[in-house]
Amino acid sequence: MKKLLLAIFLLCLLLSCKVEKPRDTINIALSQEMPTLDVHRNSSQVIRYILCGNTLERLIDLDENGRVVCTLAESYTQENGGRTWSFKIKKEVKLHNSRALTAEDVALSLNRWIEYYSAIRNIAGTSRFTYSDDEVSISFDNPVIFFDQIMASSPYAAVILAKESLVQTDEKGFLTSYIGTGPYVFDSYESGQCVTLKKFKEYKGEKKAYIENLKYFFVPDSVVRTLGLESGKYDFINDVMSSDFERLRKNDDLVLSLGDEAGSFVLLFNKRGPLAKNQYIRNAVNTALDLNGVMRSCYGAEGYTMNPSYMEEWQKTWLVDGLEKYHNINDKNKAKEILEENDYSNEVFTILSSNLSNMDKSALFIKSELEKIGMKVEVIIVDWSTMMAYRNDADKYDLCITAMTSVPVPSLKLFYDPEYAGWSDDEYLQELLGHLNSSQTIEEALDIWNTLQLYSFEYLPVIVAGHYNSGYLYRKELKGVIENNGFYFYNAYF
Repeated sequence: MKKLLLAIFLLCLLLSCKVEKPRDTINIALSQEMPTLDVHRNSSQVIRYILCGNTLERLIDLDENGRVVCTLAESYTQENGGRTWSFKIKKEVKLHNSRALTAEDVALSLNRWIEYYSAIRNIAGTSRFTYSDDEVSISFDNPVIFFDQIMASSPYAAVILAKESLVQTDEKGFLTSYIGTGPYVFDSYESGQCVTLKKFKEYKGEKKAYIENLKYFFVPDSVVRTLGLESGKYDFINDVMSSDFERLRKNDDLVLSLGDEAGSFVLLFNKRGPLAKNQYIRNAVNTALDLNGVMRSCYGAEGYTMNPSYMEEWQKTWLVDGLEKYHNINDKNKAKEILEENDYSNEVFTILSSNLSNMDKSALFIKSELEKIGMKVEVIIVDWSTMMAYRNDADKYDLCITAMTSVPVPSLKLFYDPEYAGWSDDEYLQELLGHLNSSQTIEEALDIWNTLQLYSFEYLPVIVAGHYNSGYLYRKELKGVIENNGFYFYNAYF
């Protein structure tokens, strides 16, 4: 009888205990969706956060201190003053199709990267990577002293894929296969919904991949993202609105992570546009705008800085003194004079914006500002993917609102690329960029950048309204997220 009672007691005890299965999936909600998964041909930061490091890896990366470290490379060297760069490939690295990574895979991947990244193509000229055994190398006509930093962190990522993936493309030449070397294998992409990555069982690198699945959901509405995280539907969200900071800080179940300047809020002039092709229009707009109001309308009271430099505040090496007088001029009367002196006759100035993360609110604020100086303004507001397509059409807009992540070298700023939307093909600007890219010493590069930064305020390829700070929110039980110029989950766990 005692044994029976003991058995019943133990059974009741077991039934009363809630046994939770270990979490095998991290659910991430992102504010935007990328137009393509082809990282070599897409500068959208979201695709780098999804695939780079997790599925596709570089030869070298930047660590949290901005230093170049080896990933797929065992080591690398430069010779001839930065004209020749050689990279030795790590042995026994496995691709997701279970064969070994070869120097041929690496060279083919990097040459494709050069082909589609015009800023690098302009530097490289006809130079391309060659390979032999376990090494790849490239030789330039001129020194490229920052080439390792460019490879480690360029907006168009220098990731390595299997040669089999490089020949699998759609009718527009975009990749449809993503066989890499990272700890997670690409599993699926549901347009408008999510990307799923699954753990690569044969991965032998230094990353941990504790969790079986990573799911990236596309949730452009900031309210839906935040409520989804608070309810437990998501474990991590990006682009947290500063208006929510005070409330979220009081929730002990959540971690609000606010970082330094992560990139620039950019008003991109279309130099082939209906009106913005005229220098006086760019001058008038730059003179008129309350840039603090532009930033506040998008980011709220917190979440941004008014640093006038094109580079971020923490990039001390590249900061130029005395830029305040060119930035946030906010002089409506002077702007009106510029228009009158150039016989502006009420032509329509068109602003293009996405509805992502309050960018549309900035567009409407800018419209109001320009109407105060007598300009006729129209605003086009579309989703992020449509905006990225529209901004490549020179006839559609005069000013495009966008955000750009930080880069280690000024010449990597996308708006300096003459083939990028906005078309900064000014002869003197490009001459300065060429000199910067071929500098033989850091001192020479800094001197050229000083001239280029000042000339940029004269030519106005863009207005850098300010700089946004990183802002992420996640469940406190989620550990090991890497926040290094983005957010990465290959070492994360519950």
